[in-house]
Amino acid sequence: MWLNQPYGQVPISYDTYVKNNPALETILNNGPCITWILDLRTLHFSFLSQNVQEIFGYSNQIFKEKGLTYLNQIVHPDDVAPTWLRVIQNWQYLIALPPLQRKEQKLNIRYRIIKPNGKIMQVLEQSTVLQQDDLGHVTHLMGVCSDISLLEKIEDEILTTKPIGHKVKDLNTPVSDITQAILSKRELQIVKLIAAGYKSRDIARELFISFHTVNTHRQKMIEKTNSKNTGELIQYVMTRKLIKFD
Repeated sequence: MWLNQPYGQVPISYDTYVKNNPALETILNNGPCITWILDLRTLHFSFLSQNVQEIFGYSNQIFKEKGLTYLNQIVHPDDVAPTWLRVIQNWQYLIALPPLQRKEQKLNIRYRIIKPNGKIMQVLEQSTVLQQDDLGHVTHLMGVCSDISLLEKIEDEILTTKPIGHKVKDLNTPVSDITQAILSKRELQIVKLIAAGYKSRDIARELFISFHTVNTHRQKMIEKTNSKNTGELIQYVMTRKLIKFD
């Protein structure tokens, strides 16, 4: 699909561009996520941040040598086929667009990898078109891979909220005094994507629901958790296990 495209001329060679801009390279190497630039003409990385070992547990060098296909060796076996199916679906949608609209699109996909120690990590991969050739073919994608394992754990859990005015020090509040709020599976999916940086329109496309439905769920979750805004909602979800009400 990628290797057989009749590519034309490209304005920038990213193999040398990042190296020739040390300030940019420093920024990309010190982010909280793995940052990469993939050359679709070769399926190798023109740039790969140095924190691959820290986040994935695998060496940066092996990804540079083997390219994108090495990912198949560490992705959970149950996720390989569904992941590539989603990639194909995303790509078919992308190339159906007029060339000028392709650069506006963001591609998001989730999968699990098996780390060298045997632990399973949930990964959110977010990418966007970085460069097209003079014929409109996409030649480079730029993206990030984030560890969202903590967010995945909230999928099927019941969340409890603190009553209005409750303070953290009141750890012995009786159960009868605590407002119970159950976030549905759909709401958990949405808040997970919000925390991962998705905008409402991206979430709507990801979950095949309307933009209005996303915002309705967002508002209901804020009300259920007594949060003032989306930031507090995310903080509540992420930190819920640190505060237990007996």
